Amino acid sequence: MIDSSDPDLKEGLDQVFDAHFAEIHRYIARRLDTDTADDLAADTFLIAFRDRHRFDAARGAVRPWLYGIATNLVARHRREEVRRWKALSRTGAPPGVGAGGARGRGDGEGRRGAGDGQARRSGQAGP
Repeated sequence: MIDSSDPDLKEGLDQVFDAHFAEIHRYIARRLDTDTADDLAADTFLIAFRDRHRFDAARGAVRPWLYGIATNLVARHRREEVRRWKALSRTGAPPGVGAGGARGRGDGEGRRGAGDGQARRSGQAGP
């Protein structure tokens, strides 16, 4: 196991981060979006730090290893997103609707107001 208190290791990890973070972030952002790339790029380096004992410099440079981690995170994110959309489609609710049927609210309070507005626009009296 590598001693993470070793100053040379910390300097090396800082150098790896500084040298590759922007590139890894751009790679992820081109495949997903910038906000998700913020999280997944950070996760890439977190995983690289956590699994640094698995990196073998004899097998290649650190850059392709980081790209491999990022690629796996992008694939995992896409799988999770597909599962969320499929689950949402089974509920029959439009995207952005939370529990209780109200957009952004889980207490159902927003439904009555939306229906009242529709009734007023059509010239009908509200409840």
